[in-house]
Amino acid sequence: MDMNDPQQVGIAFAEAVYGFTVSEGPPDPDSALGRVRAFTARYGEEALRPEHFTAAREGRPLLP
Repeated sequence: MDMNDPQQVGIAFAEAVYGFTVSEGPPDPDSALGRVRAFTARYGEEALRPEHFTAAREGRPLLP
């Protein structure tokens, strides 16, 4: 990380404070976001409901 680049320093600070990592690549398939993206790829965005996000965060299966 370039400590002279305010944007990189800001991103590193946000990652530390909020407990996540900013990435340019696709999410890990086992992460909550990866599981939601796999669900929408299979069933479409119109099948996605708020309870799917809760299930993904809790590690439960995402059912259509």
